[in-house]
Parts: sequence; structure tokens; C-alpha cells
Amino acid sequence: MNRSPWLLSLLALAAACDEGGPLSCPLDFTGPVSSAYGDPRLDALFEATGAFSVATAETDAEMRDACNAIAMDLGAATSTDTAVACENAATAIEDVLTTTEATLLVDIVPAECTVEADAYVDCVAECDASFDVMAEPPRCEGGTLSGTCEGSCSGSCTVEGDVSCEGSCTGTCSGECSALVEGSCDGTCVGQCDGECSATAADGSCEGVCTGTCSGSCEGTLEGECSGTCNGSCAGSCEADVSGSCEGTCTGSCDVEWIAPTCEGGQLDVDADADCEAACEADASFDAECTPPQIVVTYDGASAVELEELVATLRANYPRILAAGRKAALMVQSTIDLAASLDDAASAAADAGLQAAACLGSAIEAQLDAAARIEVTFEASVTVSGSVSASAG
Repeated sequence: MNRSPWLLSLLALAAACDEGGPLSCPLDFTGPVSSAYGDPRLDALFEATGAFSVATAETDAEMRDACNAIAMDLGAATSTDTAVACENAATAIEDVLTTTEATLLVDIVPAECTVEADAYVDCVAECDASFDVMAEPPRCEGGTLSGTCEGSCSGSCTVEGDVSCEGSCTGTCSGECSALVEGSCDGTCVGQCDGECSATAADGSCEGVCTGTCSGSCEGTLEGECSGTCNGSCAGSCEADVSGSCEGTCTGSCDVEWIAPTCEGGQLDVDADADCEAACEADASFDAECTPPQIVVTYDGASAVELEELVATLRANYPRILAAGRKAALMVQSTIDLAASLDDAASAAADAGLQAAACLGSAIEAQLDAAARIEVTFEASVTVSGSVSASAG
């Protein structure tokens, strides 16, 4: 990070004071921060820096725990270091596949991260007194807005519960399903059959009627999870294309003002003070909810106990790795502007006093430490995904 001469001079002056004196920073940026230096932009940047450290630690811990779970299930060593833990998991995956000479078949419905627009807008409005949300409503760059639409919805409509469905069912579909499944299949099962299969392919996989649990694709009547198109009833969440009334969550566009909107798969943006935008955008990304992706893992090749263990641990833990990696990527992107705004906050810190300057230095160091950690977290997800995808068909 290139720091301005003004910032360097201000930090040097603050550092020259006694560490235990009144000019030392009272804020701990490794945890939640409550800042009250009187400049809303500076306070927002300080508070976002503390939130960044907290979110980084939580995401890193989730990644490390998921990698250690895979390593432990496959008989490999665990580690308190995230990079090592995920390297151990990746190596263990590769060893099983090399030993058994099998090819993984992994189908993934990707993780999606959602950010609450209302909290983001409130943050910007508190920071920038000139911001007018009615004149400049929030945008979801690279993604879509979702929420309750009391007018006409154009896009998709998701309804929760036990409902009639002609769309994608996340839950239990009772009816016709053409999709990836992991359950009973009254039709043609293409993949692995935990039971008896009426017809098999040359590699031993099922391509007929499965009496038991089908893991793969199913064409026919289903009583189980259906990640594709379900025509019947859905106990869970049904998503279907719509142009008109939506009694659930609308994703796309709404011809009236949204109620409790969220940004899915993108980044929130408004036209406001740049420092306020950076702090609030970062804060919003740290609170993003990233749901684990849906995956179906099967394999071709000779069956072995090690393969069954590998498939079981990937089903349980690989979605966690993908979700944590997706959130890490979102955080890395959103903190680029936060880092630049911190570096440019010297004038605001000078106006707030030398103690604020000392805190600015501490905030920058905390931001650099957290940024380095979240980069490691993201790279760890890439390491494991590389081992899975390298042998996946």
C-alpha cells in the first residue's frame, strides 16, 4: 500500500508520543469497534475495520474446520494452520483417487451470497448526511435484487413451505423430476445406485431403474431432493419463473418499491460519499449470508471402502469449503476500496486529533493483517477445489 507523505508524517507524530499516554489508540481492531471521533466517515471506516477482522477470523475458522474434517475422515493429519489443513485435505483426496484409479463425478449448484440492502442503506445515510435513498436507490452490481414485491415481479419467485411446484425444488419433491437427485427414483437413474439397478453401464454405474437410493440424475417420479425441475408438490422451497404476482420472494425486478431487499450474487452500490460507500459496502459484505451449494458426488471405477469414505466426507464438508471460499472472495473484493479509503483518511484523522491519527495507523495495520489472512482462506478453497476438479468428470 502506497501511503501519502501527509499520512506518514501524521503517523510518525502520533507514534512519537508515549505509548501509554493519551495519544495511544484505545480501539482494538481485532474485534468489534465503536468509534466516536465526531467524523462519521472516519468512525465508519474504523468500525468497518474491526468488523473485517471479526469476519475474517470466522470465515478462516470455517474453512480450516471443514478441511480438517476431510483430512480426519481420510486418515490424514489435521492442523491449526488453514493453509496446511487444506493442503492436507487436498493431498488426501488425491491419494484416494490415485490408489483406487477412480474418477469423481461432481455436479454443483453454486453457493450464493446475499447482503441486506436496508442495513447498507442505513449505514450510508448515517455516514453521509446528503445521501438521498429515494433519488439514488441501491443497485446490486453483478447480481440481482430480491425481496418482497407487492406489485408485479419479473424474474423468479421463490415460495417456502409445502406448495404446488412447477420449478426447482430445494427440499422434497413429490412428482415428476428431471434433475440431480439423492433419494429414491421411480424412473431411470443415471449414476450410483445404493441398492439394485435394472441396467448398468460398462463402468458399473446405473442407467436403469434403481431400487434403493439414486445418486446422480433421475428421469421419472421422485420422492426426495430435486435440484432441477419438479412438477408436483414441493416440501421446502420452490423457485419458478414469473412475470406478475409473487406470493414469496421475488428475484429480478419489481415495479414498486422493494420491501426488505437483499443483493444476491453481487455487490451493493449507491451514489454517495466514497469513504462512506467503502466502509458500508465492506461492512455489508462481512455480514453476507453465503448458503452452502448443493452438490451431488458420485464416481466411476471399481468400488472401494476408501471411495465411499471420500464421497461421504465430500458431501458433508465440500459445500462448507465452497461457501467459505465464496464469502472470502466477496470480502477480498469489497475491502479494496476500504483499504484505499483508510489510506486517504489522513486529513479526517488530523482534524479529529492525534489520538485519531494513532488509531488510523492501528486500523491500517489491522486491515493489512486481515487482508493477508482472507487471501490465505480463499487460496485454501482453491487448493481443495483443484484436487476435486482435477479428477472430476
